[in-house]
Amino acid sequence: MMPFFSRSEADLRKEVSLLFLLLASITLSGCSEPQETRQANPVAVSVVTLEATEVRPSTEFVARTAASAKADITPRIEAEIREILFTEGAKVSQGELLIRLEDTRASADLQQADAELAAARAEMESATRNLRRGEEVSEKGFLSAADLDKLKDRFSAAESRLKAAQAAVQKADTNLEYAEIRAPFNGWIGRLNYDVGAVVGPTTGPITSVLVTDPVYVEFQVNEADFVSFRRRGAESAEAFSKSLGLSLTLPDGERYEQPGVLDFADVQTDASTGTVAMRAVFPNPDAVLVPGLYVTLRVEGQSGEAQVLVPQVAVQETIEGKFVLVVDDQNQVAQHFIQTGSREGALLVVNSGLEAGDQVIVEGLQKVRSGVTVSAVQKQIDPQTGALIQTGEASQ
Repeated sequence: MMPFFSRSEADLRKEVSLLFLLLASITLSGCSEPQETRQANPVAVSVVTLEATEVRPSTEFVARTAASAKADITPRIEAEIREILFTEGAKVSQGELLIRLEDTRASADLQQADAELAAARAEMESATRNLRRGEEVSEKGFLSAADLDKLKDRFSAAESRLKAAQAAVQKADTNLEYAEIRAPFNGWIGRLNYDVGAVVGPTTGPITSVLVTDPVYVEFQVNEADFVSFRRRGAESAEAFSKSLGLSLTLPDGERYEQPGVLDFADVQTDASTGTVAMRAVFPNPDAVLVPGLYVTLRVEGQSGEAQVLVPQVAVQETIEGKFVLVVDDQNQVAQHFIQTGSREGALLVVNSGLEAGDQVIVEGLQKVRSGVTVSAVQKQIDPQTGALIQTGEASQ
């Protein structure tokens, strides 16, 4: 019996071929569909618009801070330290009791001197009475001139011993006062070199030191040529010139010191070994930020300057060909500008060539862009001292 429906091998092959053709056509149609091109959004970068600012001629010196006054606390008598009444590194006031020394010996010396003074006074009183009586009887002829001279000699000797006894009492009293050591002026007290129980004296060295740090001195060296030019102005004009200079400090941590200073002293001779002259500036130090011995950078600015373009240091890159910055033009496209720079002004550099006022330089996103790329520029301002960036506007498309 024949089946109701049968397919030959040739029919099966045709069906398989048709299936493969159908799949191939679907695949080819999918591949042949045009891909939708998507344009990437412009890269966002931060820019700073350059401005022309007056730059005063300046010179920087490596300087060192020093106390404006210093007193070594050295004992004037030899005695044992009995009590220390200050904290190392603390602020002290003039007349404040710092150290109390053992005063047993000084007290005994004072008592002995008082006793000797009393004896000398008694001897003086006796010699005075005897001389007065001798003068009375001598006028009546009952005392010879030789005996009267002896009475006068005894009076003179008693007077001398009295003066010596008074001096001994004063000395002993002073030594007793020296057993208490007080601060000579307002300032900061340093490290303690001896502890309680140590025997100290004039030859043992200072127990500690008191320093005045407000104001604070800043000492530096100036070469001979600059110093001679300074002195040629004359005493009066040089003083006026020094007052017109702007003095500022950069601290070891890179931060700028807020208080301005003034020139205070110039040595009267040069150092033959270095060819420099020692000079000194004075800076207020009410918050005790500056301590003696710090190495700082002293910046001395001239009286007036000229307008120059300043570029943020963070925007400047350097290759073998030189320094360059990336600038965003009016079409929001990036262009590379090679520049030459001058002195540093805080977080900025003076531009000698390559940029103009109004140029927009990229300060953030430098690694994401190159010349010819279109960007979205976000306007920012920069702190000229710290280099901190502050956003001021929306991004330009």
